[in-house]
Amino acid sequence: MHRTARAVLVALALVLTASLAAWCHRPVTIGGAYATPEDALRITEIDVSQVAYSALSDADPALWLAFEAQAGTDLYVSLGLPVLDRLTSYRPSLAVFGPGLPEIDVSFTIPETVGGIILGTADVKEPRFFHEPVTGTESWILVDRTIQLPEDGTYYVVAWSPSQPPDKLWVAVGRKERYGLRDVLRLPAIVRDVRTFHEVLPRHPGWATLAKLLLLGLSAGLIAWLATH
Repeated sequence: MHRTARAVLVALALVLTASLAAWCHRPVTIGGAYATPEDALRITEIDVSQVAYSALSDADPALWLAFEAQAGTDLYVSLGLPVLDRLTSYRPSLAVFGPGLPEIDVSFTIPETVGGIILGTADVKEPRFFHEPVTGTESWILVDRTIQLPEDGTYYVVAWSPSQPPDKLWVAVGRKERYGLRDVLRLPAIVRDVRTFHEVLPRHPGWATLAKLLLLGLSAGLIAWLATH
């Protein structure tokens, strides 16, 4: 292929992939149970935007995420709920545990030699509304915070309900949007599963979303073609 033509196609693929990054977080789990430190969902690249959707229950009352970080790393975390009538007054908590954080006393077992910061939401009267255009879902954001991690080591992000029956929530980390070909190809399944989690009935996605999905399909196809030529 002529170098100029290839350069144009590469640039187009990058633009299309960047467009995807502006539309949605990358799910790392949708409905998975990670209820203890030992069973925590291990994540990497915490600067990359990732979201874990979890339906807490009496059997699985918390969502634990774990990762390795170096001293001075900025951790961006957020906690949200699907927009559902039964969750209007639901106020779960979010915490970050790890080395070098202040001593803390909680009602459940945490790893030894770690401290923590609790981000409670009981006083949140008006959560921030968030519409995710690709999946057509809506959320209330209760926590939106950046924490600097003080030491090297293993850290945990935990969400749980301290005083109400456990229910659905999601936890996101990172701000940098990054998608690969596999993420693009999985998009239809992601849309289906995220909408199911939010208890949104299937519907026609609308022309704007269809155009976006078409653009994503073109991106996936173009990237795959470039990889073989």
